[in-house]
Amino acid sequence: MVFRLGGIVIMGISTGPRPAFAAAGLALLVTVLSGCGNGPADTGAGSSTPSSSPSASPAGKPAEKPSPKAKTTASPTPTKSPTTTSSASAAKGLAVKGTVETAHGTYLQISLADDDPAWTLDPAAVEPKLFSLYSQAQIEEAHRNNLAFMVEEGLDSPLNGGAWAPQEWWDANGHRIAPELQGMARNSLEDGAPFGGIVLQSTFHQERYGDSYRYIYEPDRSRFTVLEVEVLDVWLADDGKSIVTEISVDAEMEVAPGAGEPGTDTQIVSASMTLCSRPGESAGEWLITDWRNQFQVTAG
Repeated sequence: MVFRLGGIVIMGISTGPRPAFAAAGLALLVTVLSGCGNGPADTGAGSSTPSSSPSASPAGKPAEKPSPKAKTTASPTPTKSPTTTSSASAAKGLAVKGTVETAHGTYLQISLADDDPAWTLDPAAVEPKLFSLYSQAQIEEAHRNNLAFMVEEGLDSPLNGGAWAPQEWWDANGHRIAPELQGMARNSLEDGAPFGGIVLQSTFHQERYGDSYRYIYEPDRSRFTVLEVEVLDVWLADDGKSIVTEISVDAEMEVAPGAGEPGTDTQIVSASMTLCSRPGESAGEWLITDWRNQFQVTAG
């Protein structure tokens, strides 16, 4: 059974939306428009080879009920963990950013594997005028920073599922947001909407069904079972200094089936994600200056 929420939440500076998802079974679609621009001027830019990870067999072990309104305790910033420490990660083809402790349990926060082709920037996907402002190394560095944030935090932060409060996430990640965007970004997390915009938060299914639709929280496994990322384009933002990465994502997350609807063991996430960042004051530092996200979430 599929449930629909017809509203669209719009935040940021509108520059004209990308085409919305039209797939059957739409459960929730949230659009965030930004000042990143709509794409490179050179429309001949290509895209890189998509990355993918195999599906793993779901398990139905219950976890605590996630609720966006639940009080959460302070949680440490995730620490980098080598992928070899997690047999679950190796089996799924997903790297591990670190272990995250939350009010709902501990889980492995995902990243892309080190050899994932999405990390390698295809020159055909890059807007040519970027090379007049930045070196190849700088463009690649910005792209990798953008990509890491979109996968690790945009998709799999503890805000997805309501396992952290917005303040906890901000304490751990607020420094990654450019000063001129901090007010809007923070408001987007705390405005009460299930989706804050810059990262995926608790879903319509969890808001409505709670105990019968919850993620699996175990210290030796990730919540994602499938992840496919394709880099679409990299271009210069409208501000003339930020580097933009646009990706498409197809993923699956494991949920514990319950007695109530929808009673499945999979949540499917399809997304178009765009992130802009500019150089910070420190070497290797890139500050997020805007975003545009479209998330489609359905019960598998």
